[in-house]
Amino acid sequence: MQACDWQCHVCRRSNSAVYDACSACGFPAAARGEDILLKRAARADAAEPLAKLFSGLPLWRKLLAYSGTVVCAVGLIWLKMAWTMQSFGIAALMFVGGLLLAALAVGWETAPSPPP
Repeated sequence: MQACDWQCHVCRRSNSAVYDACSACGFPAAARGEDILLKRAARADAAEPLAKLFSGLPLWRKLLAYSGTVVCAVGLIWLKMAWTMQSFGIAALMFVGGLLLAALAVGWETAPSPPP
């Protein structure tokens, strides 16, 4: 166990001394250098597919996809604060509509193929 607060080797988040693993990403405090480098590389590779997914799209489809993502996120936030059934329904429609808009804007032909 660490004697003082420590910073995660992978995500750089500060953690309390009482934790043996990062509270954000779960990476252990005491790890080998090889494990740290592998986890950093895996984390960097995970962000690339999203950029590749949007890179081949025309501008109007990118705008629709980003707008759908924003509407979906706002719907989720609204869902968290919904008090009435009407508000809950509006939030659910925003979430589903935004998700559908983003999925239709990106399209199936740009989706990555499944692994063999």
